[in-house]
Amino acid sequence: MVYDPHDIWFEKLGSGYTVARIKLGDYHFYGYGTDVDYETAVIHYRLASEQQHSTQAMFNLGYMHEKGLGIKQDIHLVKRFYDMAAEASPEAQVPVFLALWKLGLVYTLQYLHDLNMSEVVSQVDLDQLLGPEWDLYLMTVIALLLGTVIAYRQRQHQAMPPPPPAPGPAPAGPPQEQAQPEAQAQPQAKEAQQ
Repeated sequence: MVYDPHDIWFEKLGSGYTVARIKLGDYHFYGYGTDVDYETAVIHYRLASEQQHSTQAMFNLGYMHEKGLGIKQDIHLVKRFYDMAAEASPEAQVPVFLALWKLGLVYTLQYLHDLNMSEVVSQVDLDQLLGPEWDLYLMTVIALLLGTVIAYRQRQHQAMPPPPPAPGPAPAGPPQEQAQPEAQAQPQAKEAQQ
C-alpha cells in the first residue's frame, strides 16, 4: 500500500489544524505530489487566513496577489494582506517591512518606466551626481534603516509585561512555627546592637 503524504494533512484538517491547511496550500503552490495549482493554493491559504488567522497564510496571499499567481494582481490587496500579517504576529513585522519596501521600490521603478523616465535614469551617472562615494551614502541609509528596525523591535520587547513570578516552594510546617524563629531573631538582633 502506498501512503500519500497528503492524507496526513487531510486527516488533520478536520480538527482545525492550521499547519495542515497551510501545508496543503504549499503542496499545490509548489507542486509537491500534485500539479502546480495556484487557484487551489489560494483557497487553502484563504481558509487558513480567515478561519484560523494564520500569519503565514496572510503573507502567502499577499505574495500571490503581488505576483498575480492564481489570483488577480492587486497592489492594494498586497498591502492589506502584508499589513494583516504584521498585525497578527510581531515576528512577521520584519519580513513584512522588507516585502513592502521591495514592493514600493518595484512600483516606483515601474512608475518611472511608464513615464519614459528610463532614458533619463539611464543617462544619470551616480558618480557625477552624488560623487565617487555614492555607495557609502547608500550603505549609510541602509544601516540607518536597519538600526531603526532594531530599535523598534527592542522598544516592543521592553513594552511587554514581565512574566509573573513562579510560585515558591511551600513552607514546611505550620505557620506558627515559622513565626517563632523570626520573633526570637529580633531580640537577638537588638542585643547585638547594644
